[in-house]
Amino acid sequence: MKIGELNQHCGECRIIELCGEPYSDICLCANPNLESITEEEYIEYVDNIRKNQKKNWSNKTLEKMIVKEINNEN
Repeated sequence: MKIGELNQHCGECRIIELCGEPYSDICLCANPNLESITEEEYIEYVDNIRKNQKKNWSNKTLEKMIVKEINNEN
């Protein structure tokens, strides 16, 4: 499912562990930059970042890095 279609149904998606608590500063499905990618694609981005950079980034930092990468691809 595309992230933009998740519509803040917290806990009903595959990326809940990469998101924040409800109403926190990180809400992946409310980020318009992520709305057109799927949950699987987001997980793949995270896995690639973790594998290539070998750092344990916060979820917020991962979100920023992925948005930047997506914007560079477009």
